[in-house]
Amino acid sequence: MSLAMHLAHRPSGVSQSGAERVIQRPNGDVVRLTRGHVNVASVEIFACPSMAWRKVLDALSPLGTAQAHTEGTPTRIGEPHVDDLLRDDAQPLTLGTLKPPADRYCRAVVLLEPADADAVGLPASVPMEGSTLLLEGTVEPAGGGAAQPFELASSAEAEADVQFLGSTGSPSALPLTTAGTARTGHVLLRYDRWFDAVDPLAPGAADALVSAIAESLELQGE
Repeated sequence: MSLAMHLAHRPSGVSQSGAERVIQRPNGDVVRLTRGHVNVASVEIFACPSMAWRKVLDALSPLGTAQAHTEGTPTRIGEPHVDDLLRDDAQPLTLGTLKPPADRYCRAVVLLEPADADAVGLPASVPMEGSTLLLEGTVEPAGGGAAQPFELASSAEAEADVQFLGSTGSPSALPLTTAGTARTGHVLLRYDRWFDAVDPLAPGAADALVSAIAESLELQGE
């Protein structure tokens, strides 16, 4: 029994490729990303709570606990991975394989934290070490006019507590049994949603984007 975990960046609509990613904000502005790196520090999965505990857990809204970079556990991948947003949207990044106890798994906690020197995929072309997010690009105003460039870097941390989603997009527990069936989980960075409420030209945009990335993150199970 195993769960192979992958990391992908993918918009809600049509996938993109090439030297930039194009996102239209709700106000009509067009954001063109020409460089982008996001560090996913860890992914930890959690079994579905028993009915007796479900109400208590819902009331407490439990979140995972941030931990230092480790080699992981049967339910946790602790090796950080830097996602390059200009990698083809259809090409996922392998995070690792979990071998958890047999159970039904409902959710995962994904941590976004500054990359360390050992992070997988640390780019050589930009100083990513110590940063959670690096973004470069331009904003084309909806009303016309010259495109405005931006360069953003943040060492902020954020945590996403997300449920496994099935093929229909609804929450769906992922059963891992002793039958030995290999399953797959996908951590999805929905970059088309990052700028819904964040103007990349505004003060504080870098840290706000780290939070937006966590809030828009999805988890799919197969």
